[in-house]
Amino acid sequence: MVEGEAVRVKPDLSGLNVGNYPTEPIEYGTAGDEETARYRESQRLGDYVAIPFEADPAFAQRETMGGGPVVMDRRDMDSLVISDTFDEVAADLIAGWVHTWETEGVAGEPNTTQDLSIAVLMFPDAPTAETVATGLEHDDFTFTTDNRPVQLPNYPQAKAHWRPGIASLGSWTSYDRYVVFIKYEDFTEKAGLPTMIQKTESLLAVQTPLLDQFEPTRADQLPNIQLDPDGVLALSLPRSDQEIAAFGPSVVFHGRGALSELSGLTSLDFLDEGQVTEIALAETVVMRSKSATGAEALWETLRPESVASTDVEPLASPAGIEDGKVECFTRKTEQYETQSNFCILQTGRYFAQIEGAQVQDLHQKTAAQYALIAGWG
Repeated sequence: MVEGEAVRVKPDLSGLNVGNYPTEPIEYGTAGDEETARYRESQRLGDYVAIPFEADPAFAQRETMGGGPVVMDRRDMDSLVISDTFDEVAADLIAGWVHTWETEGVAGEPNTTQDLSIAVLMFPDAPTAETVATGLEHDDFTFTTDNRPVQLPNYPQAKAHWRPGIASLGSWTSYDRYVVFIKYEDFTEKAGLPTMIQKTESLLAVQTPLLDQFEPTRADQLPNIQLDPDGVLALSLPRSDQEIAAFGPSVVFHGRGALSELSGLTSLDFLDEGQVTEIALAETVVMRSKSATGAEALWETLRPESVASTDVEPLASPAGIEDGKVECFTRKTEQYETQSNFCILQTGRYFAQIEGAQVQDLHQKTAAQYALIAGWG
């Protein structure tokens, strides 16, 4: 219970139509094996990997990558790494996180955007990270004979390079036990080297303090890492096998890592405004706040009227949800290949978003989500 708040009385859930959806929490337990443990540690790291818009608000659109955001091997770095030696050089990789964000381009016109990519790779110790950063930069640099070395004035330990005449700068920077990779690309070909250095250094300036805050799991404890340490993932509806294959397993974050899946957010302000403590991404999205006041702030911030890019129409809401607020919407069909509907829900310290193509299924899913939060949260 949060100090100063009244104890909630569990509401009557008998009027809910939940269909076949579960209404009791699922226990996620521990990783149990090395691969799952590394995957979960990478997700934990993701909360401490800077988002490019934190350095420059213009980079407000998340770009879909062929790999990541979890980095287990070279494949997850997608086209950001062009040499084929990554897995050999980074053989001691424990965990990693990568994403690319872009500026808004001109609709229908190619080569009108800029990309800013960042990856953070974690290794057993600082000497290993330094060796890896040197090796990966060497292999990137020598891949094209026209590449030239670049010095980052504020980060003398960084290894960077560019190809004169190409508006792209790549860098590898060791920082304690981490390697930070940043790549800036200007597809308009307007950026000169000083601008590319500035973009890179500004993102490093955001990133390095975040790594000081991260507490890696001890090596001997990694197999026992909890998949749902705060019990919030248990209060969301679980992903199906098909969704796990497409999007990865259900996951819980404490902050910025959740933007790997959440759409329509161009800043991290909602975390403070909503007093967010955890965000579960599963079949549904569930955010827990420190207080009911925080959850109500999330409702006001994230409901469609508050998101300028959302173009929706009201939809009937499910019956039986008495303790809290619920609204449902349909996205205008001309913008989507298939019908796209969703509901938002706030009750107590929780805010949730639920997606569903068919209205009846959406209502059952929303009712089940309410039952999980109201009955067990």
